[in-house]
Amino acid sequence: MDRPSREAVLQPHLLRGERILWTGRPDSKRLFALADVFLVPFTLMWGGFAIFWEAAVIGIGARSGRAAPSFFVLWGIPFVLIGQYLVWGRFIYKRWDRQRTVYAVTNQRVLTLRGHTLQSMFLNQLPTINQTARRDGSGTLDFGNLPFGYTFWANTGMDWLSRRSGLLVFYDVQNVANVYRLIADQRPGRA
Repeated sequence: MDRPSREAVLQPHLLRGERILWTGRPDSKRLFALADVFLVPFTLMWGGFAIFWEAAVIGIGARSGRAAPSFFVLWGIPFVLIGQYLVWGRFIYKRWDRQRTVYAVTNQRVLTLRGHTLQSMFLNQLPTINQTARRDGSGTLDFGNLPFGYTFWANTGMDWLSRRSGLLVFYDVQNVANVYRLIADQRPGRA
């Protein structure tokens, strides 16, 4: 079965008279973000210590011939699970989330469709457009100023922790400068 086109997926969400000018997806191959400079070592330490804890608790019980206290065995399980998500699970989540995310610019709005969740802003209500570009021309567009806590988790595979900020972002789009110009040209009152 063929996947529906991005335009077809967005069609039910368009307003009367609204036309799609551009669609895109976040680059699903770009899994690392700037915060990963800190997060990767931290998550490896977390995950390693959690596994060490569980192995030590279970090993102490095995060496002594008595079962380790159940509380200590159970205490470590959530930390091991969280550690596994932090070390590698967040990258699987990020790739899955990117494959179901569609960005669009219309003659009236900017939209992000993530699964069945639509987030949009009218072009005449965009407070600011912040562009971050890489050497290869790809980059990110933030529509508004992101709160400090959001910027740390953003685009790490753990951004679901702060997605409720309500701000719309296009992550890792190709030719970000062209998308920026398209949006700027569509905004009312442009020079």
